[in-house]
Amino acid sequence: MMKGSEVEKEVCAYAERVGFMSIKFRDLSRAGGPDRLFISNTGNVAFVEFKSPSEPVSVRQDDYIMDLKKHYVTVNIIRDVDAGINLISQMASQDALRGWG
Repeated sequence: MMKGSEVEKEVCAYAERVGFMSIKFRDLSRAGGPDRLFISNTGNVAFVEFKSPSEPVSVRQDDYIMDLKKHYVTVNIIRDVDAGINLISQMASQDALRGWG
């Protein structure tokens, strides 16, 4: 079973290979923020929290995610490399439909 950090590393490498920005997200004013922010060529954005398959989301993380949801922001919880690559691929497909692929 892979650690969340190992999943993160592989998904970030894939995202960067297909032209995405991969930004380590840090909120200096509050704990519990998602791990990464991915930005596509058209400005399509995804917040991602990486976890191992058995690792729970902490209370602070859940609170942060709920606050983002109040602002209509989705946070993707990614627990394996395939799910992360699928997310990035879906975003890349949306870019291609817009003529940016």
